[in-house]
Amino acid sequence: MFFYCVSDTALDPESVSLISPKNLESCTNAVRINDAYRQVRFEWTKALNVDQYELVVENSITKEKFISNTPLLNSSLVILAGAPYSWFVRSKSDFTSVTKNSEIWQFYLERIPTESHIPFPASLLFPLNNTSVSLTNENQILFRWKGADLDNDIELYDFYIGVQEENLNLEKEDISTSQVSIELDSNSTYFWQIKTTDKSNNSSYSEIFSFETQ
Repeated sequence: MFFYCVSDTALDPESVSLISPKNLESCTNAVRINDAYRQVRFEWTKALNVDQYELVVENSITKEKFISNTPLLNSSLVILAGAPYSWFVRSKSDFTSVTKNSEIWQFYLERIPTESHIPFPASLLFPLNNTSVSLTNENQILFRWKGADLDNDIELYDFYIGVQEENLNLEKEDISTSQVSIELDSNSTYFWQIKTTDKSNNSSYSEIFSFETQ
């Protein structure tokens, strides 16, 4: 007689590695549907303990989201060309509510290969979202971000901050570097965002991050 020990604990799904479209590159191999739309094939690696992959794609300009669930390692979506996009894959299991997200990648979906590209939304590096940070002796914080543009022609950044997410103020404009020091109050909650503008006057807005000061 044989006895088997079966664990009642479900294993959490692991995150995938993204393959295509490549991060911070132009997607030129999409299938043309018409003048405005292209069909893009998204691919990623297999992850352990996963029954379903949820592909999440967002237009970085309009903020429109596209979601597709599949057991496969790829999925195709028809989306508007001539815009930057972000995407990631969420790993899901039938045996646990725990999910695991991949990295977030960005790409530009070409419409006319010679067109001027809209900058990718800046990646906010510090302070990160939903964190608590200490002020310097001068009651300041050094904000840092990273910009990217396929044309390598970023001209400047504008810095927005406020105590309400829906009411941000333009605190600093025409910033030529990717950091700025701002004086703030302690024991307060703030929201911040970066606008990126290139030499062709194309622009994009980053996500809005929140943080608390100590």
